[in-house]
Parts: sequence; C-alpha cells; structure tokens
Amino acid sequence: PSDQSFKHAINFMSNLHSSVGLDAVVALGGGSTIDTAKAANLYTCHPPSDGDFYTYVNPVVGKGQPIPGPLLPLIAVPTTAGTGSETTGVAIFDDIPSKSKTGIAHRRLKPTLGVIDPHNTATLPPEVAKYSGLDVLCHAIESYT
Repeated sequence: PSDQSFKHAINFMSNLHSSVGLDAVVALGGGSTIDTAKAANLYTCHPPSDGDFYTYVNPVVGKGQPIPGPLLPLIAVPTTAGTGSETTGVAIFDDIPSKSKTGIAHRRLKPTLGVIDPHNTATLPPEVAKYSGLDVLCHAIESYT
C-alpha cells in the first residue's frame, strides 16, 4: 500500500464510523490489506489533532508519536502466506512524497484475532503462492540479520 491508499481507507472508515458507528474491523486479504486496516483503525479512533497524517509514522519520515489509546478490535483473516501481518503491530507503506518505505509501529496495532485457515491459500494462483513463499524467506533472513 501507499500513503495515498492509506489516506483513502482512513477517509472511508472515518466517514463510515461517524455515520453508522463501528464495533470492530475485519481485514480479509493479504498483508497490504491487513496493514491498511490497521492504519484506518488507528486514524479513525485517534485522528491527529493537527490533521497531520505523519503524526504516528515512524521517524525520520514521520513524528513517531505513540498511539494514545485503544483501537477497535481488529480481526485479521489472511488469504496469502508470507507477510505475517496478522501477528504484528506494524503497518508498512510506500511513502510517495519521500520515495521511501516506512510504517507505523505500536503494539496497539496488533490484531485482536488472527483467523488462519490454510484452505485460503489452497486456491492461490501459482505466481501468488510462489511470491508469498519468497516473502516468508525474505522475512526470515531479515530477522536473522
């Protein structure tokens, strides 16, 4: 996802929450979908007082301010394997203005529940399955180094 897609999702969820109210968030998809839901949940529950999108974004791109309170429960249902986004308190995105990859990291972003069903990946196209496997390998190498 990008800063622009995060902002679009934040606006959508904020409008929905103010019009009908929300009890929880369900993220069904790959890591990008889950990370986008994390960001939308955060900015809907705790919009920055100055309206600055970069309030919670990690330094040096953003201000890195901590999340001030609880979020709505987030249920993550991954449909691919590889990112592990259903288990982390991190939402990664491409920041177009700075031409960098950055994110928001805080334990409050961690999904309340991850629903893992291996049958979700059984019908993935071969290319998606292959690249999901490479993603797992890259994350494993990153954690080792």
